[in-house]
Amino acid sequence: MRWRNHIKNVYGGRSECDTKRDSATPAVSLGGGNMLETHRRVISRVIPGLVFACGIHLASGPVLGQAPEWSLRLGVAIGSVDDPVYGLSTVRDVLADADYVYVLLGQEGRVRVFTRAGEFVRDLGGRGEGPGELMTPSSMGWRGSRLWVADVELRRFTLFDVATGEAETIPYDVDAPLASHFLSVVPRAILANGGLVGSPTYSGTRVVARGGIWHLPLLVSDTMGTLRDTLALLSLGGGPVEIRAGLAPNARQQLMHSLPDDDRITFAPDGSAAVRVKRRSWDGSGLAEFEVARIGVRGDTLLQRRIGYEPRRVPEGFFADEISRKLDWQAIVDRRAYVRALREFYEQRRYFPPVTTVRAGSDGTTWLAGPDDGHERVWLVLDGAGSSIGRFRLPTTSQVSYANRAEVWVVEKDALDIPYVVRYDIVP
Repeated sequence: MRWRNHIKNVYGGRSECDTKRDSATPAVSLGGGNMLETHRRVISRVIPGLVFACGIHLASGPVLGQAPEWSLRLGVAIGSVDDPVYGLSTVRDVLADADYVYVLLGQEGRVRVFTRAGEFVRDLGGRGEGPGELMTPSSMGWRGSRLWVADVELRRFTLFDVATGEAETIPYDVDAPLASHFLSVVPRAILANGGLVGSPTYSGTRVVARGGIWHLPLLVSDTMGTLRDTLALLSLGGGPVEIRAGLAPNARQQLMHSLPDDDRITFAPDGSAAVRVKRRSWDGSGLAEFEVARIGVRGDTLLQRRIGYEPRRVPEGFFADEISRKLDWQAIVDRRAYVRALREFYEQRRYFPPVTTVRAGSDGTTWLAGPDDGHERVWLVLDGAGSSIGRFRLPTTSQVSYANRAEVWVVEKDALDIPYVVRYDIVP
């Protein structure tokens, strides 16, 4: 089977303007205030100059590829500082359909359902280990008309009937010869053909001892736990690095780089495909580009394209704070040698990775976030053929969670680190 060959190869050898509110998406009023207006004031403090009254107008600057600038018109904001129903904890994922918005709350172990206008409807699940309960939910998507949630701690998928709240649990226990390479395999997604996708976890110490794991397979199994295939191989960019210089004889430290350039992968909400981005940091020679691939449910490559970008150099002293936080370790015996080793490790990255986040749209689009640029981040949107069709800016505290060409649902945080789920309508 193909996965055996992979393993052998790798390991063996709401309104347009304030005065024109759309009645179809009214502002949510919580605690006596207009939530849209509150949200507008909060985000305006994060990026002064953004125009929310009639859309966000983007400034020019370094972008991934060339694409027209889009404006985003604020539609609805869901969240509250003190309301127990509308207040959100850690938001792991967001989905939307024609009628509802589904917000996955990690700390509470539940899916909170709202109308598209932001009104609370019901909760699905709840924290616990019983049927229909969640402990460490990480992601969700659609399996036909049912909503699935992946639970990393319980190692299972839970499928919810969104109309009745009834739940079905599918244990995730892959029978695979991977014990010598990985700690475990955790659930990631359900594909449209019913395949269960898992992602291996690994030990940094074990990686260093084996000389560095360069690839991780995304494994596909059936509901009985039988391994069927490998969906993709994800590069770790060399894995962690061991530091010994300047430390006591028996001490060692395994470090992962704070600017990782390992592969990124995301799944279409309906499980029809996965999108993988190979994002090696530019080394200063040749073309600066990254690769985007769309992978079908059988592991076949549906689309593969390389996209050029303008590299941005890491400024001098960028890693100083990170190095200084490690200098109080008791195992340090030669401070100068230890600092030199840390600098060599961190400063091997002379340029920022081209992509920080990738999302698969519900309509075949791909959404890519570039590196932080001050308090902003540029998002590039690709169509189903991999061509650039638009770009826009969001605060670095904002993450696109669900999107298509008409709208984008974003998880944003205010100055108090309170999350809001916000819909923006796209104005090309």
